Amino acid sequence: MCGIAGYIGSKTFYPSKIKINSCLNLMKLRGPDSQDINQFQLKQNKILFCASRLSIIDISERSNQPIEDEEGILSFNGEIYNYLEIKKNLIRKKIKFKTKSDTEVLLKFLNYYGVKELNQIHGMWSFAYFSKKLQKFFLCRDKFGEKPVFFSLENKKESFLFGSNVNYIRKLSLNDHKVDKDKIYNYLKYGFRSVYSDNKTFFEKINFVKPGQIIQIDKDFKFKNFSYTNYGEYKPKIINYNFGKKILQKKINETIPKTFRSDVPIAFLLSGGVDSSIISYLAKKKLKNTKFYSLKQKDKLYNESINISLLKKKLNLRHEYISTNDLQKNFKIIDDLIKDIGFPLLSTTNLAINKICQKVKKDGYKVLISGNGGDEIFSGYYAHHMSYLISIKNTPKFKKNLKNWKNTTKPFIRTQILKNLNLFEKNLLKKGFNFESNIYEKYFKTKNKKKIFYKKDKKKIKDIFIQHLDNDLFYDILPAQTHTIDNITMHNSIESRMPYLSDDFYLLRNSMSKHFLIRNGLAKYILRDVFKKKIPSSILFNPEKTGFFLPLKETININSKKFLNVITKNKYINSIINLRLIEKKISDGSLTQQDQKFIFLLYNAASFMNFYSK
Repeated sequence: MCGIAGYIGSKTFYPSKIKINSCLNLMKLRGPDSQDINQFQLKQNKILFCASRLSIIDISERSNQPIEDEEGILSFNGEIYNYLEIKKNLIRKKIKFKTKSDTEVLLKFLNYYGVKELNQIHGMWSFAYFSKKLQKFFLCRDKFGEKPVFFSLENKKESFLFGSNVNYIRKLSLNDHKVDKDKIYNYLKYGFRSVYSDNKTFFEKINFVKPGQIIQIDKDFKFKNFSYTNYGEYKPKIINYNFGKKILQKKINETIPKTFRSDVPIAFLLSGGVDSSIISYLAKKKLKNTKFYSLKQKDKLYNESINISLLKKKLNLRHEYISTNDLQKNFKIIDDLIKDIGFPLLSTTNLAINKICQKVKKDGYKVLISGNGGDEIFSGYYAHHMSYLISIKNTPKFKKNLKNWKNTTKPFIRTQILKNLNLFEKNLLKKGFNFESNIYEKYFKTKNKKKIFYKKDKKKIKDIFIQHLDNDLFYDILPAQTHTIDNITMHNSIESRMPYLSDDFYLLRNSMSKHFLIRNGLAKYILRDVFKKKIPSSILFNPEKTGFFLPLKETININSKKFLNVITKNKYINSIINLRLIEKKISDGSLTQQDQKFIFLLYNAASFMNFYSK
């Protein structure tokens, strides 16, 4: 895991030595073990590769970056989980290696196969690669968007900058990048879903590289964008449940253990839910010296300590609870994170993740593994269950499945729209999958006349349930998780990994009957069933989706002068938000969960603008 940054373009706008060193210094959090550069000429243009390294595989200096051989140059952020298998294949082709790193394997792979064969690789990444043979530069991001990378085309399109953090680009650039106020507006009005609905960041002219996207620049500075992914559509060829279950079990046993490969200690997040429990079971089976961490929840609605204790006892886990408490310190933590990552935080739980990362780092771990992605691939949310019921509404299966849902899952649902199928369906037709799209509108003084919020292309939907899963996986929920977790873990110089984000699982899900996912009134059923008798049934077949939420009172003190000073200081925030309504709700103690979420977003937006709008 590393940080990458760089420049391609005219000598006129090439970053100075001071700017390059300033960028490298900023990159130390993402890569504290080494920082270096590689710079060279390409016809009339200059190219700069910057890299900082967090050593995970082959921790010796020989694997520092940027890495170069006779055919290419590479700066790489991520991990190639099947690098040993790829390496064996390349050795058969008479390719020689000087290190034991996955970085060199990726370099040799790109030299031999090029970027269009990246589907052979199981991993997570953002990388910058220059092919000496083709005289072409490639900037690429993994297909699930687990590792971020940004770019900016500047100076009348004569210079191209990139980086795994927006602030790396800002450091290297000769231009000022103003805060995008429309992005702030969307963030406050629509919440986290709007942040990743397009490829814009919170700075003008700095954009995300999209998941699975490759940006190619040739020796004449001509650009080409394309994707190396082609998943195809949902085609359920596997219709025998037991056969599907066997294949899934085999894929899990083959795929997930590869994500544990490391030359440094690994730690795990344990929430008490199905996904993290499965990973914990496999980790305990495969690894010896590891530790599991959980957030200590005070709120009974979000407390899963019973499940955690049960699993801890059954698997004999070395485990520790982490609590969040110091409210005054949290203001500084939020401000420090915003300054480092160049994004406002998305929810109170980001502070919990940061707190866990601080302890993980203190305990000497450099890798933290979580269960993110399991819900989006295998249908883990209550809303997915609703879409499934709508998808079978005119079939013989509907009546029985509706009854099972009412008896098994509905009693645990707290959100009203997710308890009413007809209401959910009407909202789906009107607003799409974002059933919370206008919940923050009441806080705004006036409606923004611009239609800013990005609407996805309306394609002919063949299956509303599968479309919902894909939407949450590629556009709405997971992108917010992957980007936030990457930023917070790397702020603490820790690598994050998400084992469920694999082609193996996604392609299998698209090839098996959707009825395997929702069964007997439970979502994610086939995944649960694979681990029957291995994980306690009270965890595995628990229909309640507890979720991960920290009440505002456990994160920041909204009655403090610090809070009021920050949110009232910014003129733009004051011009669009009815702060009197916020103050009234705080004073009379009538804050709902929605109010708490919005106030957290408000503080982050104000803090972000106060820092970056100077």
